[in-house]
Amino acid sequence: MEKNTSTLSGRREFLFLYDIKMGNPNGDPDENRPRVLPDGTYYVTDVRLKRFARDFLKSRGHDILVDNIEGRTTNLTGRVVHYLNTMRKEKAEGKELVNILQDAFIDARLFGSSFAFKAGKIKDKEGKETEWEPKPEPKTMTGPVQLNMGEVLHQAESVDIHGTSIFASDETKEQGTFTTYFGLRYALIGFSGVANEHSARISKMTDADYELFLRSLWHGVRSAGNTRTKVGQIPHLLFSIDYEPGEEFQFGRMHDYIQLKATGDKDEKAWSSPADYFVDVSRLLIRTTEQKERIHAVRYVISKDIQVVPELPKDWQLLDVESLPEGC
Repeated sequence: MEKNTSTLSGRREFLFLYDIKMGNPNGDPDENRPRVLPDGTYYVTDVRLKRFARDFLKSRGHDILVDNIEGRTTNLTGRVVHYLNTMRKEKAEGKELVNILQDAFIDARLFGSSFAFKAGKIKDKEGKETEWEPKPEPKTMTGPVQLNMGEVLHQAESVDIHGTSIFASDETKEQGTFTTYFGLRYALIGFSGVANEHSARISKMTDADYELFLRSLWHGVRSAGNTRTKVGQIPHLLFSIDYEPGEEFQFGRMHDYIQLKATGDKDEKAWSSPADYFVDVSRLLIRTTEQKERIHAVRYVISKDIQVVPELPKDWQLLDVESLPEGC
C-alpha cells in the first residue's frame, strides 16, 4: 500500500464492542481471575486491547516496538538494537533516532512510547559490537490514540472452569492432572477512545494508520482466539466519528451513550449470547445530531449477531474492516 505522508487530518473518536463466552478477557496479576471493581463491574485494561491490536498488526507484517525478539522477552533497547542490526542501520541519536522509530514502528505512531533506553550493544559498519546507550529526543512521546478502560456493559457471572490436562503430573501416574482457570459466563465489553490530530503531528500518525488501527481492533480480538481463555471473543460493533478538520471537540466515553436492554426475562448474569439483549444507541444518536455541524462522517460496522436500535441514520456510512490490502 502506498504510504500517506500527511498526518491525521482531523480528530477521530471510536466505540468498540466485542464479547466473550466462557473465557477470561483480562486476568488479574494474582490469580489470573477476571479483573473486577469493588462495585462488581468487570473491566479490561487498555493495555490488553492494545496487545490484541499489536499482535494483529505484527501478523500483517508490521514491525512492532513493544514486542519480543524471536519469542524471547527483551527491553526497549534490545528491541531497537535488533531492528537496527536487522535493517543494517547505524546507531542514531536525538531526533534522528526518534524519527527512525516513528517511521519503523506503527505502534509508536499510534500509542506513543516512553523511550526508556538502557545501555546495549550494536554492530558497527564492520559488524563489530560496540556499547551504545541511546539518547532520544524527546524521551517520551504521547500517543494520538488514547483508550478508556474497557468495561463489561452489564452484570456478568464469574465462573471457575475445570478441566484435565492430557499429560500425567509425573511418570508414575497414568492420567492427567486437574486444571482450573477463571472466566466469565458471558460478557459484552465496551471500549471507547480518541485519536488526537495534534499528537499525530508529533508521532507521524496518518489517516491510513488510523484506518489500519480500526481494522486491528476488529480482527485483533478475534485473532486472539488461539489461546484457551480468549477463544470465545467476537467483535460486534465499531463506530468511528470523523470530525471536521480544525474541530476541537470530542464526546469522550462514548460507551456511556449506549444501553443494553434485555429481550426477555433472563437476569443479566444469565445472559449467554447477543440474543439475550439489544443495544440501544438512542442517546448516541441524539448527541451526534446535536453536534452534526462538527462531524464530517460517522462510520460503522455491526455484526449480524447483534441487534441495534433504533435504526441508524441513512447518512451514516458503512465501515469496511474486512478488506485488507497487501502490506496493510
